[in-house]
Amino acid sequence: MADDLHLGQIIATNNLYKELIGGKFGIELEAHRVSKTGRLSRIDHSAKLGSRRMHPYLQTDYSETQAELVTEPVNSFEAARDRLLQLQWVLRHHMTDDESIWPLSMPPELKQDDLQWLDEKFERTWMQDYRNWLMHKYGSTHEIMTGLHLNYSLPQDLLQHLFKASDAVDFNVFKDQVYFHLGQQIVAHQWLFNYLFGATPFNLNDTDSRTPQFSQPVRSLRTSEYGFVNDHGEKLAYVGDYEKYKQQIEKLLAEGKLFSEHEIYGPVRFKKIAADNPSVDYLEIRLVDTNPFDIAGISENELNLIHLLLIYFVINDEQLRDEVLQGQAETANEVSLQKPTDALPNKDAVLVIMQEISRLADHFGMRFNDGLSLITDRVLTPSKTPAAKMLAVAPNAATMQTWTTQLGNDRARYFKENEQVLFADYFGTSPLSDVVKDALTVGVRVVEYDGNQIMLSVGDHVERASEPVNINELFPELAPTNFK
Repeated sequence: MADDLHLGQIIATNNLYKELIGGKFGIELEAHRVSKTGRLSRIDHSAKLGSRRMHPYLQTDYSETQAELVTEPVNSFEAARDRLLQLQWVLRHHMTDDESIWPLSMPPELKQDDLQWLDEKFERTWMQDYRNWLMHKYGSTHEIMTGLHLNYSLPQDLLQHLFKASDAVDFNVFKDQVYFHLGQQIVAHQWLFNYLFGATPFNLNDTDSRTPQFSQPVRSLRTSEYGFVNDHGEKLAYVGDYEKYKQQIEKLLAEGKLFSEHEIYGPVRFKKIAADNPSVDYLEIRLVDTNPFDIAGISENELNLIHLLLIYFVINDEQLRDEVLQGQAETANEVSLQKPTDALPNKDAVLVIMQEISRLADHFGMRFNDGLSLITDRVLTPSKTPAAKMLAVAPNAATMQTWTTQLGNDRARYFKENEQVLFADYFGTSPLSDVVKDALTVGVRVVEYDGNQIMLSVGDHVERASEPVNINELFPELAPTNFK
């Protein structure tokens, strides 16, 4: 059982806090390309961005406008955000002057011709069957909600230390238990994520039968029971152990209720780097709405806080009974559907968490001071949460559409006026900076880079360079004629 691990006790007894700070971190951001008038762009995804069938960084999702930016696993969330800014630069560089990036999780206002275009326009033919399934089951308006996914893996040396200090006999089974424990803790505290990072107060469309338009704003439609979640009867329960969790998925797939594991819209997914890996490699956390007040969709301080919370969840040995998890799920939905300016209904619980993470942060010097300041501000002053700040500038759906359109246009204009300055900020001034940019553009993995040397790969093909080089000459297999 995941709750029987007593990880916090092992870490404290063996003073493993230093090992706890590391790991691998990644960010996936979904965002729509829109026109200057705030409608979904009709301009094709740029062919200069390589093949979407194999591109590791720049993809599209349900809609042709729905860009998906995926960072390489790196050593901190802050470094992952830096990589995300590089990918945004590349995407913007290949957008037209009439386009901007929509900075909200909820899609822009859709007219009838937008809906028809959404249903009919889809170029990733190899995903057509899955796309048809989603369209008929959920509808296009619902499927083009966007957000952030945060990827997190624990340090391997920490996992080995924990395994040796435990009673476990199989490392892979033990690792699955550790990740399931962490996943349970995240799910049990979803209400806190919804409060701190909720940023979807309005539905801008009446064409989504699953997501109603409320008479008053809420904190996070996207994470509520009306948002980007599975149907009742298809939601996974994070109870028991990892084997029980997998059995639920197998049953839903066997019954034909889910198309594939990609259709699991729960708050946490347990992921493997390769399908044949014997155990879980990392978690994909799917709870965070896009923050429109930050150019990257999430701030460094927010990521700093999330990292601290994840460490706290690892060492939290609280026994999570099934009925406790169910109750916390109801609280999470209640928090999502609150008015953005309302205080948490369980403020006492979060004050206890704040005290505990403050003590935990003492082990790491000043590393998490920014995150601690952020949670204090948002818990004590609800008007400082993202949804409440959005409400202050756009008090209804109509003004939200107008404000967001203008915000996207302002950022697009700023990028065009400062493109080279931003390039230097994001990529640096090394002679290899253009090589990094070119690799991210066409879909060559940047495996290692320190400003002086770079290691690149496409599949098993690996190249190293210490001076500027032509990507297409290094990897002729990526010639545009091979793109599809």
